[in-house]
Amino acid sequence: MHLEINLLGRFAVALDGAPTAPATRKAAAVLALLAHAGGQPVPRERLAAMLWPRADEPQSRGSLRQAVAQLRRCLGPAADRIESGTDSLRLAPEGVSVDLIRIEDALAGGAGCLGRLYGGPFLDDLTLREEPFEEWRRAEATRIAERVSAAMLRRLQEAVEAGDGDRALELGEHLLAIDPALEEAHAALVRLHLDRGALGSAMRQYELCRSALARTYGVQPSAATEALRRRIAAPPERREAPCAPAGPAVVAVLPFTDLSDDPGDQYLALGIAEDVTTELSRFRSLRVIARHSAFTVAQAVSDPADAGRRLGARYILTGSVRRGRGALRVVTELIDVASGHYVWSHRYDFGSDGVDAALSDIVRSVAGALALRIDEELLQEGRRRPIDDLGTYDLWLQALARLRRATPDAHIEARALLERALAADPDCARAHAGLSLTHFNEWSCHAWERWEHNAAEAQRHAEAAVLRDPMDHLTHAVLGRILLYRREFDRAERHVERALALNPNDADMLVQSALSLAYLGDPARGIAAADDAIRLNPFHDDWYFVFAAGPRLVARDMPRLVELAGRAPDVAVDVRAFIAMGHALMGRPAEAERQLARFHAHFRRSVTCGREPGPDEPARWILHVNPLRRPEDRAFLREGLARAGLRVPPGAADDDAAPGG
Repeated sequence: MHLEINLLGRFAVALDGAPTAPATRKAAAVLALLAHAGGQPVPRERLAAMLWPRADEPQSRGSLRQAVAQLRRCLGPAADRIESGTDSLRLAPEGVSVDLIRIEDALAGGAGCLGRLYGGPFLDDLTLREEPFEEWRRAEATRIAERVSAAMLRRLQEAVEAGDGDRALELGEHLLAIDPALEEAHAALVRLHLDRGALGSAMRQYELCRSALARTYGVQPSAATEALRRRIAAPPERREAPCAPAGPAVVAVLPFTDLSDDPGDQYLALGIAEDVTTELSRFRSLRVIARHSAFTVAQAVSDPADAGRRLGARYILTGSVRRGRGALRVVTELIDVASGHYVWSHRYDFGSDGVDAALSDIVRSVAGALALRIDEELLQEGRRRPIDDLGTYDLWLQALARLRRATPDAHIEARALLERALAADPDCARAHAGLSLTHFNEWSCHAWERWEHNAAEAQRHAEAAVLRDPMDHLTHAVLGRILLYRREFDRAERHVERALALNPNDADMLVQSALSLAYLGDPARGIAAADDAIRLNPFHDDWYFVFAAGPRLVARDMPRLVELAGRAPDVAVDVRAFIAMGHALMGRPAEAERQLARFHAHFRRSVTCGREPGPDEPARWILHVNPLRRPEDRAFLREGLARAGLRVPPGAADDDAAPGG
């Protein structure tokens, strides 16, 4: 009979895996005190004083005897584990497993991951009204958490120094779950992201640190952490990460300042700045820094010219937005970074019918101020179908802000807003585009159980958006990827090419099109598109690495595939399998085996939801969700997966393999 006792987090007792519970909280506290002692005797006097401090000695000893009797009944066949001495009680360690003892062993250098072993604060739910017990419980909770945190922090820093990104990220996640405001842990993870060239992740980690410190202690990050922030946003010449190419026509649009009375209107200012970025990026004579990188650096520095230098931009467009009584005022300023002089500024006042006209005028004025030749017909026809009603435009921007959060709850909120926009304007192309994105993001991420539904809905709304506004590059890009997954390769290629023609500078679209181009059979163009995207968006999210790795797979460039995919190995389920394949083809079987084990764990967790997959199910799933057009590419993928250790059925029809089947 095996007795399992958990003292960390929720107090729990199990006999041979079957949960059981003492009849009273005092009896549970007696068992907790005995288990905490690790097989050493605990004086009866101490137990009585801690649990019945207000009773006289005969009464407290009687209460203790009653609690022990309740414990014995609870433990049944394992009751003999509680050994009674004249003046003490002891929990015999034979056949008893206590999570706290495993933690102590791991702290002493034994095996086991501290993060997984630490289930939460000591006796978190076993509270009593007896102050001696409560003082002891709180003190032990603090002592254990501090010891675990200190040990994990040392291991985290060692992992960062050793360049072991997988271990460092796992340790950091567990450590910050214990103490979200532990600045040293945040700083270690910032250094890790900097070392692997993930500037966007480094900046987000810094922002998490700053928020946690302000919320918990009301303080700002230390000078050392601020120095890391400056490294993240350092000018291009002081870091190795790729940046936007310098030149007279490189422009960055910083987030506009919200001057409205309602602080909730910030999304409107950001949305207008993003729209201006999108419209400027349509023109090949301009190089436009991606919204994400421009906004990230703007949060880190206060001087617009400094932001421009750090982004590698020659010109900075900034401005402000004020909403009031059904009208908007937008003030814009174009700054020459080299001289610090204002090149152009203007003020726009418009009502519910002037949003689109004002955005067009801003774009035209910026281009004119930079003395660029811009085809007026392209300016007019290249724009997305205008939203004439300010209310509908407002709904679109609110939905877009939620789409940026990329969480299931945010997607639900975005859908509700977009449905309202469609109710107000059934021909609103952007609302259809947004709804397509919500379904596409679920479909191409982890909602495998709704695969066919999300695929159909994403395609339906993307086609509706393209029909209503054939000049929107985003919907062409999304529809192209949907058709690619559907193996409609010719149609997919047409829409991907149309998206690239309509907007050659949208970094997010470029890096996603990089994968599409490679899977359609042109890995060289895919590699070039991914490189362009990273230059335009140096503070990109981690998923850029995965989309940049895909063309290297098709190009058979295994070293670069492993390097890029290894920077974000858990962004998608199949990434670890590709890393394993790369190592196998480079003659590294041990590392291939290690990566494949991680892939199988991720597959069981995210695809089969805990179910043990069939022998060839993982390989069939990978072949299904990676639609390669050329037979030679499909054959190469099959061979590589087999070399990595996956069971690949001979002659498997990857077109017909179901994701969960």
